[in-house]
Amino acid sequence: MQKTKISNSIFTKKTRDYTFVILFLVVFSIFILAAIKPSLTTAVSLKKEEADLKRIDNLYESKISDITLIQSQVEEYRDDLYLLNEAVSQFPEVNKMIEDVKKIADKNNFNIKKASMSDVNLSQNKKKLDKVSLIIEGKTNFDNLILFVNDLFLQRRLKTIPKMTITKDMEASGEAELKVVLTVEGYYL
Repeated sequence: MQKTKISNSIFTKKTRDYTFVILFLVVFSIFILAAIKPSLTTAVSLKKEEADLKRIDNLYESKISDITLIQSQVEEYRDDLYLLNEAVSQFPEVNKMIEDVKKIADKNNFNIKKASMSDVNLSQNKKKLDKVSLIIEGKTNFDNLILFVNDLFLQRRLKTIPKMTITKDMEASGEAELKVVLTVEGYYL
């Protein structure tokens, strides 16, 4: 009897309605978690991706404007590009460098006693600025040395003198002769 009484109290209309509502809410909650949560996660990740793409777009716009600026500068100086090729040649051109130095040495009374080359890299596997060094030993006076250095820097090919040693020549007689040892570096790509 008690069993039927409990059974009747459980299966009343009100209990069935509450049970249906509770089961509906449980199923609806599971549906929301299973179906809507991935959509919300996707929406949030798409919003983050949009922000990243806007940042990348701004970076690309900056790079494009830099390229445009460089292109306009190249167009402006297009007629002078041959000067760049003469200043920094594509190959070491050691013979041309020696010839240039010999010309100005003869012009400025710089007597070359000894010359040697170093740092010539003939491998072509990289595109970077490289150099060839010409070590010169000679005799001259101070005024001619100044003229020699000035003429060296006035030549079209880019050259530097990273090291110069000047000593008084003890064997020389007459005008103040100097013994000069200098390193001339020429650049190439």
